[in-house]
Amino acid sequence: MRRGNSQKYESDPKYMLMLCSFLCICLIFFSYKFGNVFRPIQSAVHGLITPMQKGISVLGTGVNDFFARFDDVEKLQKENAELQETVLDLKSQIDLLKADLYDYDRYKQLLELAETYVEYPTVGANVIAKDTSGYYATFTIDKGSRQGMAVDMNVIADNGLVGIITEVGKNYSVVRSIIDDKSYVSASIQKTSDNCVVSGNLELLDTGFIEVRDISVNSEVKNNHKVYTSVLSTKYLPNILIGYISNIQLESDGLSKKGYLTPVVDFEHLNTVLVITTIKESPVTEEDGE
Repeated sequence: MRRGNSQKYESDPKYMLMLCSFLCICLIFFSYKFGNVFRPIQSAVHGLITPMQKGISVLGTGVNDFFARFDDVEKLQKENAELQETVLDLKSQIDLLKADLYDYDRYKQLLELAETYVEYPTVGANVIAKDTSGYYATFTIDKGSRQGMAVDMNVIADNGLVGIITEVGKNYSVVRSIIDDKSYVSASIQKTSDNCVVSGNLELLDTGFIEVRDISVNSEVKNNHKVYTSVLSTKYLPNILIGYISNIQLESDGLSKKGYLTPVVDFEHLNTVLVITTIKESPVTEEDGE
């Protein structure tokens, strides 16, 4: 049977190997026998190939450097992410240390205050709520009847008088400050021993003062004299610093003097206070802050 033109002939690998071997032997022979003849051709071919080799080498190096940069960028990005995490962790630790230091300073100040008024037993409390006046005219602390708090206990902070407890719950108490419009404190001027009344005034407090009135017309009180709670007060314990008097002038009736008082307590930034757990007992009928 005839086979078509599309018939494919399969070559025997053995014969192909023999043919390649023969060609190699021939090439070796001609190269050895006619080396001088083929040398110019070899030089020309070498001259053509060498620049190509250099170009390929440069291209390969460039490609390698290009991908190496990607590796470096990825490595740098990873290191940067790790550094950012470290920085955030350090910032968090610093914030915690600052908070601890702030708490330490606050409690240190309370301890120093307690030592200033060592004759009075005290207990610390945190402020947990305040009114909407912008100042701590009235505020709530985190201790109540379960912790031994009672109405009319005096409250101090910074270096002097804050106010008095007016309401007590099981685990909280409400404090009315001396700056509140309803507050009145019987006081005494240290240098002259003149009696006076310190009254709250939230509107005036915007200028940094509250009021001092009912000072004797013959008083020799001067600016910056200290004002303390008086023994005449029915609810405030004696000899607690309230502030410094200034702007002394005659009342409109000419029968007494009045002035301004700069409180020693910062009534814009109250966080912790001391509650004096002793309640004032006095037969005098004057009512302070009521």
